[in-house]
Amino acid sequence: MLFSNVVGQTSLKRQLIQMAQKGEIPHAMMLAGEEGWGGLPLALAFTQYIFCSHRDAEDACGTCANCKKITSLQHPDVHFSFPFEKADGKDTLSNEFFAEFRQFVQVKPYGTLGDWSKEIESSKQLNITAVECREILRKLSIRSYEGGPKVLILWKPEMLGNEGNIMLKFIEEPTANTFLLFVTDNVESILGTIRSRAQLMPLKRIPTLDIQQALLAKGIPEEKALPLARLAEGNYHQALLLLEGGDDDFLLLTRDWLNALFQNKGIELTQWVDGVSGKNKDQQKNFIIYLLQLFEDTLRMKEMGTEHVLLLEAEARVADVLIKKGIRAQQIDALNHLLNDAIYHLERNAHAKLLFHTVSLRAQAILRPTH
Repeated sequence: MLFSNVVGQTSLKRQLIQMAQKGEIPHAMMLAGEEGWGGLPLALAFTQYIFCSHRDAEDACGTCANCKKITSLQHPDVHFSFPFEKADGKDTLSNEFFAEFRQFVQVKPYGTLGDWSKEIESSKQLNITAVECREILRKLSIRSYEGGPKVLILWKPEMLGNEGNIMLKFIEEPTANTFLLFVTDNVESILGTIRSRAQLMPLKRIPTLDIQQALLAKGIPEEKALPLARLAEGNYHQALLLLEGGDDDFLLLTRDWLNALFQNKGIELTQWVDGVSGKNKDQQKNFIIYLLQLFEDTLRMKEMGTEHVLLLEAEARVADVLIKKGIRAQQIDALNHLLNDAIYHLERNAHAKLLFHTVSLRAQAILRPTH
């Protein structure tokens, strides 16, 4: 994994590179950010940069022997630990799941704990056990196979529980040239004794533009990449899930809806409600989120101009029509309340057809108030 493959996190990448170049890498670091922000990809990229034989000021080379070994998760001095399902009546180690974990990381580097649980077809609680902690200490106490540094990437340290105290002395006094990278999306759930011994390196929400560029690099057309990036709300994992969810044209749905509302076309509105209510709950929720973002960008465009919004040309035309119709901040605020309430009721299994019909009538009353 190269730094260039990690979506966003520009300032933290720069900080990690500077640490490596100056030889000032903390012995224990905690990469902390929400799911989908890229903690594990960043840990892999940093590890590759540490080991790379021909790194430059921006990234690892990606072609030297060390880079190739780390890319395939086969470097003998790079160790991994992660939550797993403990077998009944026997001691279990993460090594027993490493083939599956290697495949998981290579295919879904932004995957979640839930994704990992599905990968190993587990229906039980996943943990990092006391036996696993002792195995970590054993691995890290052995001399480096290739005479260089050793790195442990521990994914989801919040799953350690009190067993993590077994590692405290080593975290305080590791063997020379040994680095521990904890990757978490729930730093508050980690043992305070471990938290206090690792340098916190917070990740940030990924900018929409960075997610858009990552999707474009995957060959996704711009008219689809930008809406997906906005809907993802800084979470690249969510963007990929949305990409898998189908080819919903939310802009077309929006135009048809607004046309029916403004022109008071009851038959078209009923047909529109039938169509959107036939989609699954996630698609319906994502469409409402899309509407919320479009109305917010419309207000920003009205107050600040087109240069302050990130919209497709066709979306900007819709926003421009709303502005020319005299839409006001109070109306957009009322629509926001209406649509957020709709999400609340959707999540509680409201009848979709009745919900979207009611929302449409109330939205029409907001957009076309009687005088």
